[in-house]
Amino acid sequence: MNNKDISFILPTNRDHEKFSKKVIDNINSLNFFGKTHEIIVVSPDEISGKNVVYLGEEGENNGCVSGYNDGFKVSTGDYIFLCSDDHYFDFSCPSIINVLNSSVFSERKYKIICLPTNKHGPCMLPEYTECDAIIARYPVFKRETVEKYLGGYIYHPSFKHHYPDNWLGYWLQRQGEPPLEYDKFDMITFSNSCEKMNDVYDEEVFRALIKSYGPDSEKYVENDL
Repeated sequence: MNNKDISFILPTNRDHEKFSKKVIDNINSLNFFGKTHEIIVVSPDEISGKNVVYLGEEGENNGCVSGYNDGFKVSTGDYIFLCSDDHYFDFSCPSIINVLNSSVFSERKYKIICLPTNKHGPCMLPEYTECDAIIARYPVFKRETVEKYLGGYIYHPSFKHHYPDNWLGYWLQRQGEPPLEYDKFDMITFSNSCEKMNDVYDEEVFRALIKSYGPDSEKYVENDL
């Protein structure tokens, strides 16, 4: 296997031509300045394309979280980007790697930077968290951080679709490293459709994790609720 420099993970269960193909084409159009990349597509439907590594989704489709975690397991990149099948990356995407390797992160244990969407500023965690930190939207990870500090998980496996980025932001704040958002970048939405069927369940999971997270807790994933 030839390892790549960058892995994009793209879970999808929607019409390929209308959604995931647009994202794949967008990624392949970017200038990575000599760095190699792969696009891990996790889907119940087989998908092929330039730089695509297909991973079949097994079992009941309950959202994207399992897709991100399973996609990470087969990825090879030193840098991990999370994709949504209805968002484009803008042209400055490769510069994010430079930020992770800059002095901004030299003293930070967790090499994770978050990306804004549609030129909106940071989104704060819900007030009930009593945590003054942002939601860790579209995090980009150095591989070592996921393997060494997150237990090999991109997102907490108890979630299905939404709120895992809330938990990541909350957890980073509790570890003393509030998440950072790269304001020179933009994730661009090309569809207004949004999956909400698991929102109630996922928010209950988020609240339960906060409640169970004690003053001496450190692990990103203590257990699967």
